[in-house]
Amino acid sequence: YIMLSNKMSSSSYGKKTYGIRARSHRPLKQLSVAGIILTIVSLCTIYGFCIGLNRTHNNDYYVIKQSSSAATEGDNAVKGSKSSNGPTIRSLDDLSPEELHPKASSHRYIVSPPPDDKPISLVTCETTVGLLHIVVHPSWAPLGAERFLQMVETKYFSSKVALMRCVKGFLCQFGIAGIPEYNKLYNGRKHSLQDDKNWLPEGPTHRTNELGVKRFSKGYLAYAGGGKNSRSNQFIVALKDNERLGGGSPWEVPWGEVVGKESFTTLDKIYTGYGEKGPPQGRLSREGSSDSIQKEFPRLDYILGCTLVDSR
Repeated sequence: YIMLSNKMSSSSYGKKTYGIRARSHRPLKQLSVAGIILTIVSLCTIYGFCIGLNRTHNNDYYVIKQSSSAATEGDNAVKGSKSSNGPTIRSLDDLSPEELHPKASSHRYIVSPPPDDKPISLVTCETTVGLLHIVVHPSWAPLGAERFLQMVETKYFSSKVALMRCVKGFLCQFGIAGIPEYNKLYNGRKHSLQDDKNWLPEGPTHRTNELGVKRFSKGYLAYAGGGKNSRSNQFIVALKDNERLGGGSPWEVPWGEVVGKESFTTLDKIYTGYGEKGPPQGRLSREGSSDSIQKEFPRLDYILGCTLVDSR
């Protein structure tokens, strides 16, 4: 179509036909055999080009549609899509009674957590190694739970938050925003939270119970801190059952936990090779998840975003 238009726009009707010279006073039947063949070949060439152009257009449309669908599926992975590649937990209805309202047992929970007298929430976080489904229990630690949910609502974790201090068989610390300006909202003591009451049994005599259940269960989430009323924007998640965490440090009261096989698989995939020698906190606060940090710590994992999926 483009070639034909160009030819016609540069030709005078009646004098030229598709770029082939015609005699103005002779009928078509008087054209030479060679001229007729050349005309047919030209027309076939133009037709073939148009068909090819149309197919190219359709293929481009397909690629665009396919890319758009892939992006939508990526978003739905956090939002609770029911696609085949979506998360295994899409709402609180997908959880067992024990996951919704846990109680002490022979294999987990050294004591029963506080009963849920406030609405609980399901948050799904996308990381570089998989999804983490988190149940937030405000009755466990009201102030700590509220701040985490606020950070989720404001898309804080979409800044690409580094899982910066991950020690094998112990814990993973995270929370410093990938965009430095976000951290300013939490700098200074005036932005620190008051401590919530610890519901875990404290002291060295309560590291395990008579059944061998350890105090701080794998998947528990609490804040990182450094003294009384020091909780801010940094968190810890237990990579294994731990007997020392939660034993008296006021910031280590759990406010939620990861749930589901998918989440625990993700915990096991988080890279722990840097251990205590990951990117320094001060540098992360200044640079965020900068190109230089990613180059220096190429195997570091990140939280890419968290979404509130369900609440009741």
